[in-house]
Amino acid sequence: MSTFLEVARLRSFSRAAASLGYSQSAVTMQVQQLERELGARLFDRTPQGAELTERGEAFSFHARELVGAARRAVEAVRDPAGERGQMTGTLRIGSVESLSTAVLPDLLVRFHDEHPLVELVLRTAGESRLAQAARRGELDLFLTMERKVSERGFERRLVRREEVAFVASPALARGLGTLSPALLGDVPLVLTEGGESYRLELERACAERDVRLRPVVETGNTETLVRLAERGLGVAFLPRFAAAASLASGSLVEVPSEGLGPMDMWTQLFVHRQRLVSPPVAAFVELLTAG
Repeated sequence: MSTFLEVARLRSFSRAAASLGYSQSAVTMQVQQLERELGARLFDRTPQGAELTERGEAFSFHARELVGAARRAVEAVRDPAGERGQMTGTLRIGSVESLSTAVLPDLLVRFHDEHPLVELVLRTAGESRLAQAARRGELDLFLTMERKVSERGFERRLVRREEVAFVASPALARGLGTLSPALLGDVPLVLTEGGESYRLELERACAERDVRLRPVVETGNTETLVRLAERGLGVAFLPRFAAAASLASGSLVEVPSEGLGPMDMWTQLFVHRQRLVSPPVAAFVELLTAG
């Protein structure tokens, strides 16, 4: 079963063989034997690799639960920390970049202080990739920041509303005045990658007025955008929390805008409805929603 899960995770028989230290033929034989026992094809073999079939997806969910339960059973017997009442295990968190940079560090430190024996794994990606990883069982939960959305098969919790704002260096801001969609096509901008979250909402507002954004720099790293804006390269459009320290110090100021409509986003937490909530997951959710 572990071999099947590794092929499913890597979507490749050859990469799974290398990861497990087996020959590719051994991996193929093990999967074929499992398919014969189940009476179902678990993978579609393609030139790009191996993709789970519909039945393979259904089997993978239960296979992960069984392997996880077996691991937890072994840990409960072998780990003396369990006898002392300390939480153990692994917590795999997915997050969009803006939250992983500005919000999660403090939360992870607090979580580690309370549960020092829990291993923390953080993965950063866009919302769609995080959802896919969580469906495959590679993440225990994930966080996004965007308009209220739903994901099939997941329970969503709204954590808090986030304001998004234009920020720039004081010198650059003095010559800009109030920004409007019509002006944004001529303003130097440093923006997060296209098609993501708050950048997407800005693009939609401008597209309605036939304005095309032409960023000087675009990057998925919000901390880089803050530093570029501080140096006067352009105006950044960011969640207020990402620029909070720079706004407080005065190295950045907010640039007023009009005609763009409300740009509030929400930090949202997603946990798979059909997956057992482990103690580390429950503890992290409690910490996040309490803060």
